[in-house]
Amino acid sequence: MPDPVYEAALAGLLHDVGKLYQRAYWNHPPPELPDRTHTAYTAWFVQRHRQAFANAGLEPDRLAHDAAHHHLRTPKGYAPDTPLAWTVYYADNYAGQEDNEEPHTPTTPLTPVFQRVSLSGPPKASGLGYDLAPHTPNAAYPSAHPNVRPEAYAQLAERLDERMLELARQDADLKALLANLTAFLQEVAWCVPSNTQSEPDIALFDHLRLTAAISAALWAYHAETDGQVTPEGLEREVEAKFLLVLGDLGGIQQHIYRIQSAQTGTGGIAKRLRARSLEVALATEALAFDVLARVGLPPLNRVMSAGGRFYLLLPNTPTAHKALEAARAAWEAWALGEGATLVPHLAAHAFPPAGFRAFPEVLQAAHKALAQAKARPFATQLHTPYPFGEAALRPCAACGVRPAVRDEAGALCRGCQRDQEVGKRLPRETVIALFAERADYAFPGVPVALGKGGAYHLRAHPNPAPSATPFEVRPLLGHLPTVQDAQRALPEGTDYAAWLEQQGLAGEEDDPNEGLSPAPERPLTFGELAALSEGVPYLGVLMLDADRMGEVFSRGFAWAETDYATPSRIASLSRMLEQFFAVEVPNLIRHPERYAQRLGWGARATWKQRRYPLIYSVYAGGDDVFLLGPWDAVLEFALDLERLYRLYTQNPTFTLSGGFVLVRPKTPVPHLAASAHAAEKAAKHAGRDRLSVFGHPVRWADLGSLAERAEALAHRFEEGVPRGMAYRLLDLWRLWRRWDEAQDPEGLRYKPQLHYLFRREDLAAQRPFLEPLFNHQSLEMRHLPVWVQWATYKTRGK
Repeated sequence: MPDPVYEAALAGLLHDVGKLYQRAYWNHPPPELPDRTHTAYTAWFVQRHRQAFANAGLEPDRLAHDAAHHHLRTPKGYAPDTPLAWTVYYADNYAGQEDNEEPHTPTTPLTPVFQRVSLSGPPKASGLGYDLAPHTPNAAYPSAHPNVRPEAYAQLAERLDERMLELARQDADLKALLANLTAFLQEVAWCVPSNTQSEPDIALFDHLRLTAAISAALWAYHAETDGQVTPEGLEREVEAKFLLVLGDLGGIQQHIYRIQSAQTGTGGIAKRLRARSLEVALATEALAFDVLARVGLPPLNRVMSAGGRFYLLLPNTPTAHKALEAARAAWEAWALGEGATLVPHLAAHAFPPAGFRAFPEVLQAAHKALAQAKARPFATQLHTPYPFGEAALRPCAACGVRPAVRDEAGALCRGCQRDQEVGKRLPRETVIALFAERADYAFPGVPVALGKGGAYHLRAHPNPAPSATPFEVRPLLGHLPTVQDAQRALPEGTDYAAWLEQQGLAGEEDDPNEGLSPAPERPLTFGELAALSEGVPYLGVLMLDADRMGEVFSRGFAWAETDYATPSRIASLSRMLEQFFAVEVPNLIRHPERYAQRLGWGARATWKQRRYPLIYSVYAGGDDVFLLGPWDAVLEFALDLERLYRLYTQNPTFTLSGGFVLVRPKTPVPHLAASAHAAEKAAKHAGRDRLSVFGHPVRWADLGSLAERAEALAHRFEEGVPRGMAYRLLDLWRLWRRWDEAQDPEGLRYKPQLHYLFRREDLAAQRPFLEPLFNHQSLEMRHLPVWVQWATYKTRGK
């Protein structure tokens, strides 16, 4: 007997799938179609692929009827007439789509949801839209002339049909069917507008996904509260039927960066840092899955998830409240046993159906409940004694929090030993298994392992191929540069083992099996990454964060006395942001050649294709990134990343602020992270939309010009201009700052001294290049340390 909650989710997910086929068959409908409405196409789709639905234990005829009958205002007879059809009808309306069967316009493109956002008056329409193309990295960039021809719709429909036919051969159960369909629809319906009449900025996929979540929660509520689902019960809208649950992990940064200095003898810092970041991401996923499993809801009811926080839509029932309390107690006990470096928080806000029409207020109330929960950490565990049993003889040499497994110098705790092992395996893995039999991470209720073998898979790369095992695409593994990436970056024919000896790095990796020929898949150490820099052998550390995201979600859709913040639109914006930071950023690192034309690299393309894969994505997701690698590659990458974000959003409201710092490879991780965070904070304090580089917040619009000037100065140094000129220019800039900051007249002496500098015979030819410095308001003078130090570091040692 199929689970009725999952069946309700499936009917909600399918209800408007006919819109894709309606446009694909616009001028030549199938002869067996009774009419040309999208509801008729929905029923036709289910019948067309009845084998896949029958394999899951469903009755295709009944499912086709219930999914299609969700419109009251229609002359074609598709009014709801069963409990499930009524459930889908109400869920469809709550999701924010109250359109009817008026003729759609098949050539209307999906406009970017970013265009709806403004924090200062009505946004300006850009006339941009998305091409109709499968969901892949480097596809979600709008253009002025998008491809929305019927042939493109037909290709998307054909792709969905192919996926369904292959799924029918997999013999998938209902849970696997629901997961597969979700992945297929994200692949083909992310670029399809749900409504071509008035709201073409909401993707069909987002509307289908949210309707499915509401259908499941609504069915579960009435099944438990009323004992059965009836049209009369569904019609009652005064009671609080829903729970919006917020989950959050506190202490993320401290947990990730709590790795002792590389000089403790523990080694493997690079691998363990990435494993720590992965642990945080997996803990967030596992906590959400645990709550949903306890309530009996599908993963679809995690309506948003990013940056260590998730949003669940649950029924407001005793079962759901008990599940939340049980999950809260289990996860707080787990966190306490792990040293309390991660602090799980769960909070819920109950709301009636009308809350979907005022969703920002529901979000605000839920965030208030979360703030209250954060004020009482470990509330269920306040009676728990010391969690480690007998007192440990010594703390772990890596994290300094949990007890070491042995009483000897350099000994690690079990968690840090696991981090080291997981870090080695990361470059080879593509799947994460939840509810695994063999667990790398023993999270409460949801054991997790790298590799296949669990009841639910998270695929790290965009791959929606059908599977009998439920799955979703969650790019959590990031990019960890390997020896193979280094070999591609070095001159052709370089012997890597000999290069390590030359750099004094042989034996830095603490693996006794390393030998004389490092394995191509071995992750690079911090020392190797620094040595691969051009110029000074330093690491570059980059922290970037999207500006004013709190304001965007709370009031970005409210303008001209109208609030356009429907749940579907908010979910769409969240998904698109997550897509950029979790997919586009790592893909730009891993496959820079795919972005060469979009970013207009020209002659620099070859250099970037060799250098960008050396960048190590410690974290990329939500709305921020933390990267490190060879400093010159990271700094140039920052410029490309910001430009890519502008091309992706096409809205000046969406900006980035970040901090870039140079550090020695043996800098303790906490200090490294703190320095980058301080630089990022300085950029935001200076007005946002900036990168703080070499201690100076610079507008992104100006940084490109400074990069060109740095390149020109570096070229002069390589041609023989004395490098001492750089230090003299820095001295003169510091002299000028005495006037600029404190109105000290002594600072005005910089101009005659600059004149005197160019009287030197070996520098006279440089006067035209440095002429802008005589204007103390010029960009070149105001940010002189940026381009001068950039050129100096780049050419040191050459």
